[in-house]
Amino acid sequence: MSTLPPDNEGRRLLLLDDGRTERIEPDLTDDEIKARFDLDRVARSPKIPFCEGLLLDGPLAGTRNYAVNELGSRATYYLPRPPAGEIPGPLPQRGVVYEVVVLGADGKPAELRHVSDPTGTG
Repeated sequence: MSTLPPDNEGRRLLLLDDGRTERIEPDLTDDEIKARFDLDRVARSPKIPFCEGLLLDGPLAGTRNYAVNELGSRATYYLPRPPAGEIPGPLPQRGVVYEVVVLGADGKPAELRHVSDPTGTG
């Protein structure tokens, strides 16, 4: 079952193995869901604590982006591509990794420090 917010009628999103989705009443038990949709089991997705994140250093210093509000959580952000005429061949897009070092709270963003880039050059 998805962690997306309920719809206007309070129904939750259920993702089925065959790719279908259904909206179901919020008070259904796992046993009722299994019986209604002929399922062997029901798995509930954990809620992911997304928040705004501030990248403190590195090549994207000062940039605000989304982050998972858990200490040590890492995310890859991508540097802007160079203009098409400056580089022959396919345009590279380099990702850089940041880690949450201070949790976001009370309207303040989580703070993230630059950890590395995929080339291992820091």
